[in-house]
Amino acid sequence: MSLQARKAVKSDDYVKKLAGLPKLSEADKQARLADIVKDANYMKRLGVAMIGPIQIRLRYEGITRNVLVEDTLDKGPLLPYDVLDDFGQAYILNQTDSEVKVTPFEGKQVYPRLFRIAAFPRVRKEDLYYLRVNAIEFAQDESRQAIQKQEDSRLLTLLDASITAYEGVTGVSVTKSIGAGNPIEMVDFYDQVAILEQRQIETSRVIMNPADARDIYSWDMNVTGWQFKDDVMGGKMVTGFGEFTIQKSILVPSGTVYMVPDPNFLGVMPVMYSLDVEENNQVEQFYRGWVMDELISMLILNPRGLAKIQKA
Repeated sequence: MSLQARKAVKSDDYVKKLAGLPKLSEADKQARLADIVKDANYMKRLGVAMIGPIQIRLRYEGITRNVLVEDTLDKGPLLPYDVLDDFGQAYILNQTDSEVKVTPFEGKQVYPRLFRIAAFPRVRKEDLYYLRVNAIEFAQDESRQAIQKQEDSRLLTLLDASITAYEGVTGVSVTKSIGAGNPIEMVDFYDQVAILEQRQIETSRVIMNPADARDIYSWDMNVTGWQFKDDVMGGKMVTGFGEFTIQKSILVPSGTVYMVPDPNFLGVMPVMYSLDVEENNQVEQFYRGWVMDELISMLILNPRGLAKIQKA
C-alpha cells in the first residue's frame, strides 16, 4: 500500500483562505437581526449571546513584592548580599517549600538560593470553539494568580521562621497573644511597636487575613474619631490607620497578624527571571497548554523590624 504525501498546513494558510470569503453587508446583517426579532424569545436569545460569564471571585493580588525589595539579578554567578545587623544573621528560603536556613554568616554576607515557582495551564481545544469568552486569557490569568499565591505562601513561611529564630537570638518576644475570639485592638499594634522602637526601627505596614481586618471596622469611635466612622459608613474601605498600611491576603492564617517595616529595612526578593510564558501544546491530547514559571529567591536580611499578633 502506497503512502500518500502529507502537506503541512500553517495557520497563515487558513487566514489566507478565509480572507477570500465574502463579508456580510449592512443589509444582510439587518435581515438576520429581523429574523431573530420575529422569534417570541428574541430578547432572551440576544441576552444570552451578549452577556459575559459571572465572576466567581475577586482577583487575588499578591503582597510579596510590596513587602520585599525586588532585585533583578544579572546573568552569571550569584553575588552575596550584605547583612547589616548586630548579630550578623539572615534567613533564606530554600528550594524545599518550607525549609528556612538560619545561619550566622561570617563577614555578614549571604548568598541567595534560587528556586522555581511554576504553573502549567491548559485549555481543551474544543472549548476554544464552544465558549464565547477568551479561555486562553482566563487560564493564563488564573495561573498568574496561583503563582502569586505560591509567592505569598513562601513569604509567610519565611516571616514566621525569621520571627521565631530572632526571638531565640535576642531573648525578646515580639509575638503577642490576645486570646482566641478576642478582636484585635489598636493598643495591640502599639504594644508591639513600642518593642520594635527600642531597636531603632519603625513598622510601616501590617499583613492580615481579610476576616481579621474586619476587627478594625468595629473599633470604638473614641479611638477612631468621627471621620473614620463616617468614611466606613460611607462605603470606603479601610486601607490603613495611624502610621500603618494594611495589606490583606487570604493566605495569612486567620487570627495572625504580621507587622513589617518598610521593604528597604527588611529584605530582598532576588529575581533571575520574572514570570515567563512558553507554549506547551499537547496536540495528541487536544490541549493548548503553556509553561509559566519564574526563578526567584527570598531573604530576610534585617529581622529586627518584624513582629506578630496572634489570637491563641
